[in-house]
Amino acid sequence: MNYAPIVMFVYNRADHFKQTYEALAKCEEAQYSDLFIYSDGAKSADGEKKVSEVRNAVRIVQKENAFQTITLIESPVNLGLAASVIKGVTEVIRKYGKAIVVEDDCVTSPYFLKFMNRCLDYYETDEQIGSIAGFSPVLPLPASFKEDVFCAYRSCSWGWATWKNRWEDVDWELNHMDDFYKIPRLIRKLNSNGSDRFLRLYRQTKGNGSSWSVRFGAHLVRKNQLTVYPKHSYIQNIGCDESGVHSKSEDAVKMRVDLSKAIENPQLNAAKVYHEVQKIMKKHYSSGVWSECKRFIATVFILLKERVKV
Repeated sequence: MNYAPIVMFVYNRADHFKQTYEALAKCEEAQYSDLFIYSDGAKSADGEKKVSEVRNAVRIVQKENAFQTITLIESPVNLGLAASVIKGVTEVIRKYGKAIVVEDDCVTSPYFLKFMNRCLDYYETDEQIGSIAGFSPVLPLPASFKEDVFCAYRSCSWGWATWKNRWEDVDWELNHMDDFYKIPRLIRKLNSNGSDRFLRLYRQTKGNGSSWSVRFGAHLVRKNQLTVYPKHSYIQNIGCDESGVHSKSEDAVKMRVDLSKAIENPQLNAAKVYHEVQKIMKKHYSSGVWSECKRFIATVFILLKERVKV
């Protein structure tokens, strides 16, 4: 197998990095994989010590032989998470054609790299698939659902992978936002796995948000491309402790998974949308009926306002 490079993003949490690295190194495929670690610069002089601690921890593991190579890329300034991810993934994917991406708070199953590489190989020529998810929430799937993977119109930011030809033309500046105002079915599709997506995307256009993930997800929806999810997660996020960007402690319980359930050799299948699974996933990410109603009303007002400008 032509193993995909791994791109890891770190900032100022040395303990989180060590846990993430040690878990990833336990994957059998690590020894054949190149690991690129992007370290963002400190926001201020007060934060330089913690950034240095992370970089020193990386230099220590560079002396080990857990991966084929480990390359540390240090930013002299603070780019922020979104800009760091866009820059780092773009640099690596242009050279290698594909990439597996993790942040410094994603502890992986020993089968994570095997799953991601198999999916990258299996779905590479399937134009319906835009990305691969390593994380999957615990969903109350019906007993009749026997598949090991499923597809969704919601992209994943906790351990994911994609290919150059899916990534290289992403509309990071949201120049095509008018498409969502003019074509309501795009909004329905974007929100089909969580009613939060369109409003987060809209806030991004107003400078109230900095998410690479919601922009990438909107790009995939415009391209009518799906994300492949595992039935049982290969990622456990340990960053829901208010120590990082977009980190909220109340998310910890909701996103807790059991990595021992991760399947070593899942059965992969052709891209297919299971509507019952979509409904269950949407309920999981929509925070209740009242929240969903408020988001619907807000979306209607946005469309009435923005369509006048289009």
